[in-house]
Amino acid sequence: MSDEYAEEEEYTMEQHYGEQLHPEPEDGKQPSMVMEIQTPMGPVSIDMKQLDIIKSAVAATHKTAPQLPLAEQMMNGFIGSKHKRDSRYWSGKLGVLMKLHFDNYLEEEFEVTEEFMIDQGKIRAAMYETIAVQDETRLRFLAIGTRFYRSKTEPEHQFITVSTVDHDGDHRLSVYTPADTTVLVNGKEADELISQVEADFYKCGILKGAFFDLRYNFITRDKRIDELIAWDENVKEALWKDIIGFQKAMPKLRECGIPNSRGVILAGPPGTGKTMIAKWLAAHSDITCILISAEMITGRNDIKSCFEMARKLSPTLLIIEDIDTAGALDRRATDHPLLGEFLQSMDGIVPNHGVITLATTNHSNKIDPAIADRPGRFDRIIEVGMPGKEQRFHIFHHLLQKLDISRNVTLDVKEKLAKSSEGLTGAWIRAIVQDSFILAASQDKNKIGKDHLFAALKDVMERRGMAYRVATYTPPQVAAKADVYVQ
Repeated sequence: MSDEYAEEEEYTMEQHYGEQLHPEPEDGKQPSMVMEIQTPMGPVSIDMKQLDIIKSAVAATHKTAPQLPLAEQMMNGFIGSKHKRDSRYWSGKLGVLMKLHFDNYLEEEFEVTEEFMIDQGKIRAAMYETIAVQDETRLRFLAIGTRFYRSKTEPEHQFITVSTVDHDGDHRLSVYTPADTTVLVNGKEADELISQVEADFYKCGILKGAFFDLRYNFITRDKRIDELIAWDENVKEALWKDIIGFQKAMPKLRECGIPNSRGVILAGPPGTGKTMIAKWLAAHSDITCILISAEMITGRNDIKSCFEMARKLSPTLLIIEDIDTAGALDRRATDHPLLGEFLQSMDGIVPNHGVITLATTNHSNKIDPAIADRPGRFDRIIEVGMPGKEQRFHIFHHLLQKLDISRNVTLDVKEKLAKSSEGLTGAWIRAIVQDSFILAASQDKNKIGKDHLFAALKDVMERRGMAYRVATYTPPQVAAKADVYVQ
């Protein structure tokens, strides 16, 4: 009820009821403030004193300023009501890693005086999560919450950070600084704190020198992988010279103004160990290594983003698996949009200083001339052929070492297996050993015997022949005669 309406109502009641509203006191008693009104439903009593109290309370609520949200009240109390805001977001795990680095960047100079989150208007504990990083270590980070920071040496330097997660899973970080005070962080204004942290992240953060994939899953470097590869020594020597050796020359090349980027294509049939070789190179590299498989490239700008990341973390070995599957090798087969993006990223306006690109393919004959016939894109094409007899023996010997085998699986038997498996890749040989294990287990045998191995060899040779017949051509070097299986 408004004041104007209340006054009008009181005036009307005064005129109408006259002295009944404020009757004279009787026998020295206080006058009654209760008025009785006759209505069709009977008499109604109104306490005029209580009515005045209610009117005053209603009027007071109209004069009270609206209350600020709790979070804003707390922020204003820490850095004042006038402040500046800077905000940035990063997709998925990159945002998590950026938040981790933010903590490391500030911990030496600043301390957290208060940490909380506001949920449904109430102060609650901030929300933490964990993430796996290099060597399967798990680190804890602030996912959602507000922090008040104060300088350890200059307490007047204060600012606020707010960590959130957007509805699409992107991690967002906002920094609030006083509008009328200059706050310094590591000698620079806190207004640009996020840019400072981001630059430092690529310079010396957790990704620098690490081995990870496009989705920021960390991969363990294991130099023992060398034992798993049945090497063609010519291939090994070429890779060491063109990739590992080139890494050592990169700083001097940059000093002399010579391009210090390189592209190498590793080509060969499926199952010849190209992925394993790429991981071997990463294990022997002391630089950042990024592994990208074809299924991770889902649309435009993915390839561009890969090269941007590689440049920021350079020197970098950028490994792109099955580049033909990603549609970036041959414009004659299809006008794939990724080919143009790939070529632009390889030698576009922005030079790839300190980036070595290693791409694997199953089809060296389908490499587009625009890629292969131009230095600066791919300078080398290294062919990984089918394993020879000695390599096949090495693969059989290595795989069988891990299993329980019968005494009749001698070195001579392994030699015969190697000789009889001409035309098979390492992947097919692995299938032979696995099938022999299954066959022995199905016969309740605790150990693999030579009969199991040769039976598995025969089965794999037949299956391989069928696979190539489905592909409408006969593979070279396929041994399918009966004498192959002579024991």
